[in-house]
Amino acid sequence: MASTATTHTHGRLSNMRFAARVIVFAIGILPLACSAVPGTKSSAAAQPAQAKNSEIWVTLQATDRIAIIHGPTGNGDPEMIVLRAGTGPHITTFSPDRKFAYVSGMGNGDLVVISTVSRQVVTALSLGTVATHQAKPSPDGKLLLVAQVGTKSLIKVSADEPNRRWERGQALSFAALGRAPICSIFSDDGARAFVSLNPSGLAIVDVAGMTVQSVLATDGFIACGMVKSTDGRSITFASAGGGGHIYRLQVGTEQLSDLGTLGAVDWHSFNMIPDGTIGFGTVPRGDELRIIDLTGEHASTLAALSLNPSGGPARDQPDNMGVSGDHVYASLRMSGKLAIVNFRKRSVSYIDLAAPASAINPANCLGCALHGVAVLR
Repeated sequence: MASTATTHTHGRLSNMRFAARVIVFAIGILPLACSAVPGTKSSAAAQPAQAKNSEIWVTLQATDRIAIIHGPTGNGDPEMIVLRAGTGPHITTFSPDRKFAYVSGMGNGDLVVISTVSRQVVTALSLGTVATHQAKPSPDGKLLLVAQVGTKSLIKVSADEPNRRWERGQALSFAALGRAPICSIFSDDGARAFVSLNPSGLAIVDVAGMTVQSVLATDGFIACGMVKSTDGRSITFASAGGGGHIYRLQVGTEQLSDLGTLGAVDWHSFNMIPDGTIGFGTVPRGDELRIIDLTGEHASTLAALSLNPSGGPARDQPDNMGVSGDHVYASLRMSGKLAIVNFRKRSVSYIDLAAPASAINPANCLGCALHGVAVLR
């Protein structure tokens, strides 16, 4: 496959409104939240501290760039990887060995493969004219399932990392169901994939045969916040219905448990800490981050934290998230800022990564200043 040209720039960017150092604010906690985060004392020791050499990869969709933040709260100026114009980078995932980044192109339909060591584009596969949404590597890293929204298809891509070769394979169409695949997550053995659908539903896919085994009903659309437990036995996720409808899927039985709704004004992403006791949700029109108690039979909101540094309704719009240690990293798709939240201390700082968006399309994030957030290490 032909490689795509790339420019890798260290240091300060002269053409961007760029301030890597900002004041740390105490987060405003809305009245519905006054209880402490569960497990703060008992589970804090169990949660690994984030490494000082950590890397957070953020897609700057409107300007075809990837920003790499160093350290838990951002040390020095971010690195920038510049992609081909029109790529519209949406979501980044990493190979199991963390050697390669897979970046989906909502703008041009490409799947871009980047070396995490050299920061260079290795290859780019054309999987459609627009709307390649997410590429998910299998547990052994030998294949990817790529959600192609434009053609309503899930595309299998073989991955030969040692030889740096990726090839398009079989595709599974969801067109007959009138739905589009959005994001995937694998069972630990790689035999099953659980695929979120738009406008609703979770498809269970046999990976070898690329066939749909069943579709589980959900209350609205599931974004890419599907998180597997560390033992691989369950997957927790949220749909948009009810302002955040939390579910838990038992992988072995493929049974879905309903953990209830949170009642936010709208909903986008979900994530959680490794031990599964605390979850997080972004509320774009409410400019807030929800901290969620996942310890009981029903999920509940512990705190609604304001992420609204720009002031005014929906001026920031939290979107995708990464979680590492005590920190949640949320992209603010309208204002171009990355919010860095210490959810135990309830504090936040912001890094300006892109100019604010003037208008966006929430369906595909066309025009979004920022979108995907992924933790490399």
